[in-house]
Amino acid sequence: MADIHKENVVISSVGQFLDLIADHDIDFWYRGVGDLNFKPSSQVEWRGLDKAKEDTVAYRFLRDYGKYSETESHNPWKVYALMQHHGLPTRLLDWSRSPLVALFFAVTQEPLSEKGHRAIWVLDPHSLNKLVTGLNLIYCPSQMGNRRVFNAHEVGNPDYIAEGGLLWSNFAKSGDETTDIESYSLDEYLPYPLFLLSPSNSLKSFTWEYPLAIEASSLDGRMDLQHSAFTIHGNNNEPLDTFLKRHNRSDILKCIHIEKGAEQAILAQLSKCGINRESIFRDLDSLCKRIISDVLF
Repeated sequence: MADIHKENVVISSVGQFLDLIADHDIDFWYRGVGDLNFKPSSQVEWRGLDKAKEDTVAYRFLRDYGKYSETESHNPWKVYALMQHHGLPTRLLDWSRSPLVALFFAVTQEPLSEKGHRAIWVLDPHSLNKLVTGLNLIYCPSQMGNRRVFNAHEVGNPDYIAEGGLLWSNFAKSGDETTDIESYSLDEYLPYPLFLLSPSNSLKSFTWEYPLAIEASSLDGRMDLQHSAFTIHGNNNEPLDTFLKRHNRSDILKCIHIEKGAEQAILAQLSKCGINRESIFRDLDSLCKRIISDVLF
């Protein structure tokens, strides 16, 4: 059996893929790509958006999305997930908790060129967050009342086993160090128009540099079908694999390659597992495409 931790692992079937991950007790997240040139970085990063454009995109979505959505939300993280889900550039990067959903996207996404290599990125989200914050805790900002990350190692919180994280290495303390508990607001990741949706927010005071693994509830049920999760990326403008290599933690993110020419066989196997365009997108267009595929080809 192949080892997921080896370099350049190649699969050609659903069974091989599941064999790679079945015996691990880690709750991996998965991201399927039609081409390895689609690096694990957010749209804001690879488009090179400056702060002004990033804020303008968020403002215009906030201003107009209510025309097309039955329910408007005042929760900035739900709105941000909705922006991502409908293709706007955000600092979020899509992952799936389902390996089969990620594999479906890997074999159906258009590559950048005929020489492109399809692949699945495999992330250990708890280890990523432990590296950054010292805690292997996954945050769900849309469901948090106090959306702050605290230095549990510094506080000595007995409820969590915490280590020092990258986030605290350059923490700027105030003058009164006896009462200053190290913490940062997750809302500081957000573009300013969304940051201001929370009444307690006024001016930003911190710039996130590090990525985090987060979950988010959304106004769109399709996210549930795709078992959506996210990494959110700060201002360091480097892909996740580059960031982890720089910190000598390439073990947190692995890449599984898909053998060229195996796409159709994998799609047929996924269909037998109940994974197809209709099950993932749940709309009439997807239903009709599945019928055409099943009956006419």
